[in-house]
Amino acid sequence: MAVTLNAEQLEQFQRDGYVILEDVFDAATLQDLDQSLQGFFEQHRQALEADGGESGISRANEILFTDHIAEKAPDIRHFVTRPEFVEIATQLIGPDVDLYWNQTVYKQPEGTREFPWHQDDGYTRVNPSPYLTLWLAINDATLENGCISVLPGSHHRGFVPHQPSSIGWVCHSSDDPDQGVPVPLKAGSIAAFQSLTMHKSGANRSQGMRKAYVIQYCAAGTTYLDSGEPVPVDIPLARNGQPA
Repeated sequence: MAVTLNAEQLEQFQRDGYVILEDVFDAATLQDLDQSLQGFFEQHRQALEADGGESGISRANEILFTDHIAEKAPDIRHFVTRPEFVEIATQLIGPDVDLYWNQTVYKQPEGTREFPWHQDDGYTRVNPSPYLTLWLAINDATLENGCISVLPGSHHRGFVPHQPSSIGWVCHSSDDPDQGVPVPLKAGSIAAFQSLTMHKSGANRSQGMRKAYVIQYCAAGTTYLDSGEPVPVDIPLARNGQPA
């Protein structure tokens, strides 16, 4: 489907640091995507279980981050370069855009821990910043199963120092009175937010898996802030506002 952001949505993205794009993908498209991604999740889960159950911020029985899938699977590569993403990214970033990162985030049922407040820049800083995160709900993301929350306007603070924890980098306390706003999403909808926008996700207290595919895009020519080296480009998305 065509994804043209109206003036109000563009204003919200700049003001609040995020915007919700409803019903971008239909059920059939999501079913195909889910089937393609499931094998990568299972392979990662089994590897973690064989290696003690945890690696980095992934935990085999709670939450798994499986990255660089588009670079490994031609059908997923095709998905992340679909016209919908070209339209969204060129409206929010500019005419020349590359895929920066992609990962599934599968939150298993009956978890007890939220994933802490952070900015995506807190994991790796780049220039220019912010880049664009598209959080695609593969199934309904609800308050019960651990949808994300955002702190509207937090991107205006710029980069905020992060502190390490056992479950990821943290830039805002879960005890702070301001816990932002929850962002439940229907399957096929996307939360688009800036990489400086603070966000977290809740525990999955449901009986089923919460599945999301997180796709991030950056301006062509983006470099790592610390080294000045260019971010490797395996999958260009757009040039001069057109599919690459």
